Amino acid sequence: MLVGYEANNILRNGHELGDFGRELVSRIARRHVSDYRALLFSTRIKNAYKGYFSSYANISTYLPDGMSKVMPSLWMRYRLNPWLKSEKVKIFHGLNEELPYHIGRDIKTIITCYGIEDHHRTSLMDSMLWKRRMKYSFEAADVIVAVSREVKQRLVDSGVMAEKIVVIGGATPYEVTDAMVEQYYALYQKISGLK
Repeated sequence: MLVGYEANNILRNGHELGDFGRELVSRIARRHVSDYRALLFSTRIKNAYKGYFSSYANISTYLPDGMSKVMPSLWMRYRLNPWLKSEKVKIFHGLNEELPYHIGRDIKTIITCYGIEDHHRTSLMDSMLWKRRMKYSFEAADVIVAVSREVKQRLVDSGVMAEKIVVIGGATPYEVTDAMVEQYYALYQKISGLK
């Protein structure tokens, strides 16, 4: 099973979102060594995380190359599809609640949603762009993972189809438990048609 991840938080964020993504991906990789491979797509890697996954044979990191290095966020949002196709990615997981635009129809998509507030945005323009990206992700995703029943209810209240939402969460929004690891893995199997 090959899963591509939007990994900006995993490879750049030293806070809860980054911790959650690193823990989830590394634990799935340890538990399913023979039948799981993760491709982490990020615009850059923070020095603290450059060697984080080096001991994992089933986790690879991809960064923009060539001219894409000039505007890496555009590469992530608009130019990722050729990479996904060349690597034959069938599942793409936006762990930061976002998906690349125009992702291929033959790729199943998942986003994990921690809430729908934009309290961490810094400007009005940033907030408007974030809301636009979120709206696209909610519509484009095949499955939306809510980290709690409360988050699922807020998503439904905001107009997201309840049928698309699966609740996978621990006692706290950013906790990763063994049960969650297996729930995510089972979800990957289900949407890839392996289960």
